[in-house]
Amino acid sequence: MTINSSPLTEAESASTDRSVSEAPIDAGTVIAALDLLAHWWSRPVAEEVSMWLDAVGVEADIRRRISGDAEDGAARLSFGLGEVLVLLDEHERLFIGPGHVPCPPYESFWREDVPVDLRRSLMGPCTADLRRLYGELEIEGTPETGELPDHIAVELEALAYALSFEETYPVARALFFDHVKQWLPGLCRAVAHEAEQAFYRDLGVVTLEWLGYIQRYFETATEVEPESR
Repeated sequence: MTINSSPLTEAESASTDRSVSEAPIDAGTVIAALDLLAHWWSRPVAEEVSMWLDAVGVEADIRRRISGDAEDGAARLSFGLGEVLVLLDEHERLFIGPGHVPCPPYESFWREDVPVDLRRSLMGPCTADLRRLYGELEIEGTPETGELPDHIAVELEALAYALSFEETYPVARALFFDHVKQWLPGLCRAVAHEAEQAFYRDLGVVTLEWLGYIQRYFETATEVEPESR
């Protein structure tokens, strides 16, 4: 995606000096969480995994803030650079193939509110609406990524970007409630069940947990809230 979002290591800006047990879920924390999730769901090449390692402290900080538990400081997802090939193999088995793909990371595959003949297929009706929303954000897919508009990492990255500006907050709400919320829980449960590597099992669980906090943010935030960041 052609998005000039903040690097993963800059997600630490979501932190404040206040007690995390008293801090509400704010837009900055949600943006950092979405950015981190988008990276975790991306293809785990060496450069990407290196960024994950740099963000271990960010993960713990985000979890403390969204849970309100000041003592909850241990990283949930564990991995190392030496596991890149193992993670790549698992990523391809779960999401790409060849052969049977148990967890396609695309919204179109998981949507149930479409005609029967369109279920479990790619490039379904949701992609047209996603392209419209991405157009409102003035972003588009790039040849370098090669990802479809409804890939999980693309949607999460676009949602984080939409939340970064007051004027695109309505687009962020549409992306979350009309898209992410409609299908991502199903993918997370499938990954937690199908994954053979602990990283991806934990990623399914953590993403599902964080989605609950992100939904709570949208349900309690006002449309002018992003201006206060």
